[in-house]
Amino acid sequence: MKVALFDFDGTLYPHETFETLRLHLRSHPKYKKNYKRFVRYFAPTYFGYKLKLVPKIKMQQRALESYILSFKGYSKTDIEEFFTDVARSMSEELRRPLLDKIKQLKQDNYYVVLISGAFIPLLEALFKGIGFDLIVGSSVNYNTKGKLDYKARFERVFAERKIDIIKDHFKNKEIDWKNSRAYSDSISDLKMLELVGKPVAVSPDSDLLSVAQKNNWKILNNI
Repeated sequence: MKVALFDFDGTLYPHETFETLRLHLRSHPKYKKNYKRFVRYFAPTYFGYKLKLVPKIKMQQRALESYILSFKGYSKTDIEEFFTDVARSMSEELRRPLLDKIKQLKQDNYYVVLISGAFIPLLEALFKGIGFDLIVGSSVNYNTKGKLDYKARFERVFAERKIDIIKDHFKNKEIDWKNSRAYSDSISDLKMLELVGKPVAVSPDSDLLSVAQKNNWKILNNI
């Protein structure tokens, strides 16, 4: 089996996903009242980061955690409605050449995986009908009453955690890693790119660009 692994933030979606989410929450006609709650949860960590007291990874984790905590008391239906609205807006900015590539890879019998730190309900709404065999993202947890479980530990899917998930998912399968592919824009996904024989750097950051050029990896710019 050949696989194709796709990052989302900066790869399939050319902008910073969290900033897009923040702006949508601030302006959403129904849920904008949650924005002040989000700011209240996130502010201490953000200021700690600005003062160089909090590492970037911890700040990013807390940003997503605070975001979903702003929906405390809301139902799964409410939260999925919000992310569907956000996805409707974001869908027009997805990189169409990569969406076409996904369709081609499916025709070529690749097992196609989307793996991202973005919220799963957002990813599922965005890529409904696209044909991913597996979508991995940051989970939104619900309690037995169908409301946000704000006490559950929030886990952001990021960097090495992506590798753990990928390897666990394929642990009982024979994978042709040499002829498999991975697509990302960020040096944080270096281990994911190194996992396959055909890595692709998509509008890469400067660090990933340097690695891609050194290793003669395929580089996609201006798509």
